[in-house]
Amino acid sequence: MADERVLHQGRVLLRGGGKAGRALVYVASGTGPTPEIAIRSDAEGRFRLALPPGSYVVAARLLDGREGFVEVGTGDKPQDIEIEIPNETGTRVEGEAGEEA
Repeated sequence: MADERVLHQGRVLLRGGGKAGRALVYVASGTGPTPEIAIRSDAEGRFRLALPPGSYVVAARLLDGREGFVEVGTGDKPQDIEIEIPNETGTRVEGEAGEEA
């Protein structure tokens, strides 16, 4: 069986546009197999995630517990995934990802 995963790129941001580097990024739920358990974003909040076509909820969590979620519908084209983290602890942010331009 061929590997149908597509490499997507993304960024974790604080609400209002600040950087959210070193966030833990993971697939919270999805319709396809996801072999990666979790990855860490770089200092600028950038990450890459390989996913097969399907629908997923991708999450990002900071060390202080703040987290954000985004719904991602993937196909055979790479997506730009942007996950927004709230500025206050104890708040969740949810959004949707868009196709790469």
